[in-house]
Parts: sequence; structure tokens; C-alpha cells
Amino acid sequence: MTKFTKDSKLAIIHAYDPTLLSQREYANQMGVTNSQFQYWLKLYEIHGESAFANGYTNYPTSFKLDVLNHMAQFNASLMDTAALFNLSNFS
Repeated sequence: MTKFTKDSKLAIIHAYDPTLLSQREYANQMGVTNSQFQYWLKLYEIHGESAFANGYTNYPTSFKLDVLNHMAQFNASLMDTAALFNLSNFS
């Protein structure tokens, strides 16, 4: 699997034009999965460019419980919850 830098993710997001291609078509052209591209878009929508500044993070148990409680309380999807809490991966 290819690793994408902060700059490459931002370049991919900024170059996307929904009037030209669907998200799926564009993601395929860029060499990423559709779900990963959708996640990057959601992260960018919520957090802006700072969403891609973080690398690997070791989350404390209390934070993990807060995330799970939020998901349960608001019936939120994995992707929406991960984007809201700026997790590195939605799965």
C-alpha cells in the first residue's frame, strides 16, 4: 500500500472537481480507494489542512472510550466519528 504525505493528500483533495469526475473515478485515477478518498474529504471538511498534520498517535484508553460513547450516543458511522475525532484511520 502506498503511503501518502500530507502534501500529496492535500494536492489530491484540492485537484478534485466533482463536475468532471465522480469520487470513485477520481480516486481510482489517483491510486487510492474510494473510501479512503471520501475519508480524506471528510477530514478536510471538518479540520482543514491541519487534519493531515498528525502522524501515528497512541490514544489513551479514556479517549478511546469517549470515541465509542460518542458513536453510541449519536448513532454515528465509523467514518464520521473518526473524522470528527481526527483519527488516522476510520477502520
